[in-house]
Amino acid sequence: MLQYNPVIHPNPKGKRLKFEPFLRKEYGLGLDPDRPICQFFIPQKGPSSCPNGVNCPHKHVPQMYSNKIVCKHWLRGLCKKNDHCEFLHEYNLRKMPECLFYSKNGFCTQTPECLYLHIDPQLKIAECMSYNRGFCPDGPECTKRHVRKVMCPLYLTGFCPKGPECEFGHPKFDNITPRMRIRAEKPVEKPDEKPEQEATNDKKRPASEMRSPPSKRSRH
Repeated sequence: MLQYNPVIHPNPKGKRLKFEPFLRKEYGLGLDPDRPICQFFIPQKGPSSCPNGVNCPHKHVPQMYSNKIVCKHWLRGLCKKNDHCEFLHEYNLRKMPECLFYSKNGFCTQTPECLYLHIDPQLKIAECMSYNRGFCPDGPECTKRHVRKVMCPLYLTGFCPKGPECEFGHPKFDNITPRMRIRAEKPVEKPDEKPEQEATNDKKRPASEMRSPPSKRSRH
């Protein structure tokens, strides 16, 4: 019967090579790619924001990757980039990638268990700013999206407390003509109307002065 020989079959547990800390620090070698994200790490401040610094056992997500979507290869366990991947390696339902099957066919066979985002194709079309202001000259042939909303009565009076979260429409008057900028205290006078001061003076004049003077006779 063969006997166990520690020289031929050494036990690697508890033994570390001298260069392992360097590989762990610089390249993340040996770290679990599915380890949780550090709650103390702030991307704007760097590793100094974490008490453990570069030796933290949890994941430090750089700022350039903080607003990315979840890696679709990581979801299937096929990503080989680990911490150097430009996408997120975390289950964040708000940053999941778009479901390609739903975007192409309009339905998904995995609903409601599908983890990917189901985005309505109509929502990808930009809103028509002319229609939002009140009128679109292209009408139904417009390539942009026409969103029909009831005008917000609070916004039309001057202020809406809900702001952009209001379910009613807030028209944006971007193209304001000079005619629309005329103030109420300076009304436009019509040519056939007399000024207010002349009308007041006419009322104060006697009736004899109000009569028109006799016409001059033509000389022969």
